[in-house]
Amino acid sequence: MPYDASEIPASPAKQPPIFNAPLIVVVMSLLLVALYAAFAFAPFADQQAALYDFALAPERFWAPAGSTRVYPDALSGLLTLASTALLHGDWMHVIVNALMLLAFGTPVARTFGKGPAAWGLWMVVFLGSVIAGSALYLAFATVERPYAVGASGGTSGLVAAAFLLDPYGMKRKLWDKEFLKFTFAFGLANAVLTFVAPSLLGMGLAWEAHLGGYIAGAVLMAVLPVKGYRLES
Repeated sequence: MPYDASEIPASPAKQPPIFNAPLIVVVMSLLLVALYAAFAFAPFADQQAALYDFALAPERFWAPAGSTRVYPDALSGLLTLASTALLHGDWMHVIVNALMLLAFGTPVARTFGKGPAAWGLWMVVFLGSVIAGSALYLAFATVERPYAVGASGGTSGLVAAAFLLDPYGMKRKLWDKEFLKFTFAFGLANAVLTFVAPSLLGMGLAWEAHLGGYIAGAVLMAVLPVKGYRLES
C-alpha cells in the first residue's frame, strides 16, 4: 500500500545542553541575579526605597484616596505588577528563580525560533505571566498583606508553557492528559511549599502569584505560534 513519507514523524531533535540556552533566557537569568546583587549591596535606605516603589504592595495598591501611601498616579501602581519580578527576598530566592527560568525558559524559547521576533514572543509569556500572577495576588490580598517580590509568577508561566510542549517542541492541547498530569504535580508541589516555606525558607510563598502565572503561561502558549525544535546543522 503506498504511503506518504511526510506523514511519518521525524525523530525528536536532540536538545542541546542547557549551557547553550538561547540568549534571551541567559540574559534574563543573569539580569535577575545582577539586580539582586545591586539591591543586596545597596544602603538600607536605598533598599527600602526600591521596595516601596517597585515591589507589589497591597497596602499601597488598595490604599484609600488621600492616603499618604497611595501611588502618585495609576501608572506607578500598575508598573509594580511587572517590576516586582526584578526584586527578590534573598540569594536563595533569586538563584532558584534564575535556575527555574533557565530550565523551563530554554525549551520555550527554542520552540519560538531565533531572532528578535522569537525573543518578543518569549517575553510575552514571561511578562504576561508575571503580571497575571501579580494581579491574582492583589485580588486575594488585604491591605495588611506583606509586600510580594520575585519572578515566581513568570517562572511558573514558563513551567506551564514548557509542560505544554511535546518532545518535538509542538504544542499539546490544554486538556491533554500529559499536561494535566504535569499540572496536578505542579499544583501539589506548590500546595506543600505553601505550608513548609515559612519554616524551610524563612519566607512565605505567594501561591496566588504562582497560580496566576501558571494559568497565564498555559493560555499564552496555547495561542502563540511555535516552530518546534529543529536540528542544528
